Amino acid sequence: MERLASSAAIFRLSPAALGGVLDGSPDCVKLIGIQGEILYVNPAGLQMLEVESFEQVAGLRWDALLPTNTSRLVALAYGKAAGGETSRFRAFCPTRAGLPRWCDVTVSPISDDGGELQGYLCVSRDVTESHAAREALEISSAEIKHRLKNTYTMVGGLLNAFARGNKGTEAFAAAMTERLASLSTAQSLFLSDEAHCQISHLIPVLLAPFDNPGCPVFVDEQSPAIVDQGVADAIALVLGELSVNSAKHGALNHGGEIHVSSIADKGILTVRWKERALRAIRQRSRQGGQGLTLMSRIVRTRGGAIALEWHDDGLDVTMTLPFEESGAARPAAQ
Repeated sequence: MERLASSAAIFRLSPAALGGVLDGSPDCVKLIGIQGEILYVNPAGLQMLEVESFEQVAGLRWDALLPTNTSRLVALAYGKAAGGETSRFRAFCPTRAGLPRWCDVTVSPISDDGGELQGYLCVSRDVTESHAAREALEISSAEIKHRLKNTYTMVGGLLNAFARGNKGTEAFAAAMTERLASLSTAQSLFLSDEAHCQISHLIPVLLAPFDNPGCPVFVDEQSPAIVDQGVADAIALVLGELSVNSAKHGALNHGGEIHVSSIADKGILTVRWKERALRAIRQRSRQGGQGLTLMSRIVRTRGGAIALEWHDDGLDVTMTLPFEESGAARPAAQ
């Protein structure tokens, strides 16, 4: 209780109140002084740090115990705390014994009654298992996409090889190879959950493989909004499913045209698909097909909505998705 008493004096809290709040937390809770020194670590935190007693870390600078990259994040968090902001980040935080550990870290300012900064409250939650699982999933996803890209290349090569010497089939093979390359490019947009996409780059790349003389796909006015990976994935799935459905039952199969546009307003992105075929649409869904259900589910998981309006000769789709604009977009895929 002695170390809590000294910390409570600095932060103007009673030792009993401070102990009751912090000792019961399952996360690693630290009170850090204005100079970055460790003033208190709760019992769960001592276990997470793999130290037997508080005395082993008392008075040490917390950022000095961390890897360089994590230490920089802590320094940035201290700077924001000086302005009254709370910072959150995920970082590599190995134990004192060297055991690898990933944590979600929150750094909040603690001020006195006059508003003067007195120190920091730092909470670290162990997310090592979920981070490892996510990393394994990303590696598997990248491997699948790499193999898929190789498959596109191999199929294109086989088409060109078998068509060589026949002018009619050479033209067909060249066109199909170009579409396979476009599909491969579209896949390359999705390599990391942390990636961001600019809508005006994303939608044209997704639709390029389906554009053809019998059914031109017009990419109309597009929003310059930048969206995160989750929103981009939802858009890609919906446009892909609509394209496949059109290739089976609609304009991409029977001829016609497709227009796709997007607009962003007050944090809501609206994507519109307008399809018109040269002949009446006889089948709007197939028995056992799950495409429309899948589209609705993935859009709902992103907090959005999708509306379908069928016509005798086509389909209008309006998809709305909330988004938070990012300051940096990746360049368009080449």
